[in-house]
Order: sequence, then C-alpha cells, then structure tokens
Amino acid sequence: MKDFFEDNGLEVSVAATGTEGLFLYTENKPELILLDIILPDMNGFDVISTIRDTDLATPAILMTGTEFTETNQIKAYELGSLNFMPKPIIPQAVLALIQYVLKHPKGLKKYKIGSCEIQIDSQSVMINSKEHNIREKDSKLLVFLLEREGHIVPRKTLMKQIWLDDQYKNNNLLDGAVTRLRHVFKGYQDIKIENVYATGYVLKLSKDISLSSETYNL
Repeated sequence: MKDFFEDNGLEVSVAATGTEGLFLYTENKPELILLDIILPDMNGFDVISTIRDTDLATPAILMTGTEFTETNQIKAYELGSLNFMPKPIIPQAVLALIQYVLKHPKGLKKYKIGSCEIQIDSQSVMINSKEHNIREKDSKLLVFLLEREGHIVPRKTLMKQIWLDDQYKNNNLLDGAVTRLRHVFKGYQDIKIENVYATGYVLKLSKDISLSSETYNL
C-alpha cells in the first residue's frame, strides 16, 4: 500500500507498532492517519485515543480484519474516525477517500438541514443568514454532534473530545454548552439536542429531514 500510495503522489510514513506510530505522528504531523486496529503492542483504538487527547482535527481512517463489530464501529466513530473499513480493503478505494479528504482543506463548516442552512466557524453560527455568536467550545460541540446526528454520544466522549478532560468536574461545562446551543436553535423545530439519561446527548432531526455537509475555505 505504501508503494501504491507513493506511486499516486502521496508522501507516506509507515509504522509497524502503535508506539512507533505515535512517535511518527509527533515527529511528522501528518495530514491524515490510516490506522489498523490490530497492532503488536497497543491496539489502534488506544493509538487514536491518545492522539485525540490533544488533536481533534487530523482526519483518521481505521480498518480491521477481525474486529469489525457493531461495538467497534461505534467506538471508531466516537473517536472521530472518518471511516471504519473491513479488511481486505481495496487500495484504489482507500486512495480515492484519502485524495478526497486531502483536497478539501479545513475551514468553515457548512450544513444543510431541510431548508435550513447552517455555517459554523470557531465563534459564530450563521443560520439562514442570521448570525449567532457562540463560544469556541460550543462550536466544536455542535460540529461533533451534527457529524454524529442520530447517534447517542456519551458524556465522557464529549468532554474528552471538546475539553480534553473527561473528569466529572467538566459535566457542568458540557451542560452549559448544550443549554446555549439549545437557545440558538430554539426557533428551529427540526433540530433538537436531547439528553439521554445517565448516558449522554444525541442531536436529532425531524422525521424525513436530511442532513448534508461540506467544508470550505473562508
């Protein structure tokens, strides 16, 4: 796969273990991570979880040959994986996904929910041309929930991803951010952020309403 990717214009660093992968990540700051779950020393989930403690932005694609279960699929997406692929994989398909991700630079997030258009940057949300000022953490939380629309996200996952600390003391920060986001969307009945008792939060859309998204430069 390394040779195939390099033949198609990518610069590739390869690690045979999770420890080596974390070292290369720190040294090289890659634009994308392709990660197997089964590794000799630590599993891929531990690797990406360590990276996500400080880096929520670098896109990651996870893959496995033996651990492709429903539980692991959920775990992969909770850790911010773009895709969780069963092996054997098709190199051309992975290359196409990588090229698509890399040619779309980070920038303003734009979502379309029914007739509602939402643009999100670090400190504001624009809904159908009406601007709402929000906090940076609120913005990250909104994007995280939108990209997992319909899926219950545990509190610990949200606190670790947004505040980089899943200690109990951050529960109030999470609840406060959700309250502010609910206030922003109080006039838009198609979008709801619901509390799941003793579990976490889920962003839901009204029946028959679809969500699409894109990222583009400011």
